[in-house]
Amino acid sequence: MAGLKAEPPPETTAAAPAPEPEKPAVTAGTPNAKVQLYGQIDRGVLVVDDGEKTRGYQVDNDSSSTRLGVLGAANPGGAFEIGTRLEVQFEANSSSVINQIDNTDVGPDNFTKRWLDLYLKHERFGKLFVGYGETASDGTSEVDFSGTALVGYSSVSDVGGGFYWYDSSLGELDLDSTIGDVFSNMDGLSRKNRIRYDSPSFYGLMAATSWINNGGGDIALKYASEIGRFKLAAQAAYANPDGTSDTLDNQYNASASILHDSGLNFTLAGGLQEYKGDRSDDGTFFYGKLGYRLDLCPLGITAFSIDGGLYDDIQQDGDEGRTFGAQMVQNFTDWATEFYLGYRLFKLDRDAADYDNFNTLMTGFRVKF
Repeated sequence: MAGLKAEPPPETTAAAPAPEPEKPAVTAGTPNAKVQLYGQIDRGVLVVDDGEKTRGYQVDNDSSSTRLGVLGAANPGGAFEIGTRLEVQFEANSSSVINQIDNTDVGPDNFTKRWLDLYLKHERFGKLFVGYGETASDGTSEVDFSGTALVGYSSVSDVGGGFYWYDSSLGELDLDSTIGDVFSNMDGLSRKNRIRYDSPSFYGLMAATSWINNGGGDIALKYASEIGRFKLAAQAAYANPDGTSDTLDNQYNASASILHDSGLNFTLAGGLQEYKGDRSDDGTFFYGKLGYRLDLCPLGITAFSIDGGLYDDIQQDGDEGRTFGAQMVQNFTDWATEFYLGYRLFKLDRDAADYDNFNTLMTGFRVKF
């Protein structure tokens, strides 16, 4: 019709392309495999009083060192899985190594190995490890549900273990004896080059054994379950270092921890060492901890604990080592971070020496990724 204009067609725009999915930062280099990168930084400030002086140091917390690791696994289908673990640590001024004399840039100025390991796993037949990693008995003195092991657990010498005792009768440090020489939690054979086998779990119970280079080996029993309102775990081990130790013959150790859903928890650990040579007394230790975990604030779980231990005849016959401690850990869940604060008192009674009590106070942060 004259005088009427046709309406222009509605504007059309091309559809925006769908955004490409983000690529993961770390990807496996082979089909049917998966890979995971992980790590943490754990730095603290350690204040020590050896009876003569009080000093402060910046340290890496040896209870849970700064580290970096990569996990890999391949399972093309079926019951078998093969996997690897490579983990290294870099401790600048380890809290277990520094002392009154060596306290600046202490430790190797490079990464050191923690795991160089591969495994073969079957759903029914268990898991076989070959490489450098935990022996079957490693960790069997360290079962702990308190939530405060980051700053205090049965391995009490992880904080302050490298410091020398101060002998007040001589007015000088005893350079032949450190905190770590006296306080050992006899935790199996640690990490070694070994072949290890873990059985499947049967109603929460499993067994493990390992053989290490140069002879020696161990066997361990491990149990974990939840019974009503309680969570329970216990481990026990026998270890024979054989050709890998000039001083240790046989070792027996165990630990257990129980956690009530109220947050109350209790931990026990103990061990015995039989020595080679002319030692007449066996070394022993007994450790106990009482803890409480609660939701004090929305940031995350807050954990408190107190502990104590008897560590006798470990460096020398007749030694009586005593320790008492208190710990607190605050979790910041959304930041994958923990703040910790721990105090510990060390005492040693030894014939022909008069050692002053040794006190440590450490605080710091662990950040994981």
